[in-house]
Amino acid sequence: MSEKRGEIDEPSVSDVIENPIVEVDKLSLYYGDTQALYDVDLGVPEREVTAFIGPSGCGKSTLLRSLNRLNDLVESARIEGNVRVSGADIYDPNYDVIDLRRRVGMVFQKSNPFPKSIYENVAYGLRIAGENRRSILNESVEKSLRAAALWDEVKDRLEDNAMGLSGGQQQRLCIARTLAVEPEVVLMDEPCSALDPIATVRIEETISELK
Repeated sequence: MSEKRGEIDEPSVSDVIENPIVEVDKLSLYYGDTQALYDVDLGVPEREVTAFIGPSGCGKSTLLRSLNRLNDLVESARIEGNVRVSGADIYDPNYDVIDLRRRVGMVFQKSNPFPKSIYENVAYGLRIAGENRRSILNESVEKSLRAAALWDEVKDRLEDNAMGLSGGQQQRLCIARTLAVEPEVVLMDEPCSALDPIATVRIEETISELK
């Protein structure tokens, strides 16, 4: 923070939060001529749960999707400002977007398991990255399912189709699939909105344990 000609500059994210994993600086986002985000400043510390709270339509999901560039898929979308993950500008033209989406995982509002076995759902990201050693896959699948509080419920039916799981189990499976590639950041867009209270409690416990 600095002072010039009697005016005090607003503190930057790094002034407020030491070594944030995610930094958003004066971010504005437009869909065509419509502005959806206005000069957002945000810092997210490591190993913390940060919640975006606000009324429907205020831009929470838009901001969340800006953190791993999913808004790139909207043809009319454009941004002003900066977003950094681990200090790197993710909107730099030379930034590898595929690598970004490995480093910044996403769990969506509606669970989206693949029509594959429970095992292959969790192993999918590792296989895409070229990892096919069974011992490594086995270890990662178990570790990720345990982290998502699902292992004890599915350990004896890993070859069953994931579409047969309950809604809450499917959402925890999606969390496990995200965790399997060991992202630095996990984004969750209202992951409990379509779940019953018991499933919601389990997801919330999982989120708390991930810290």
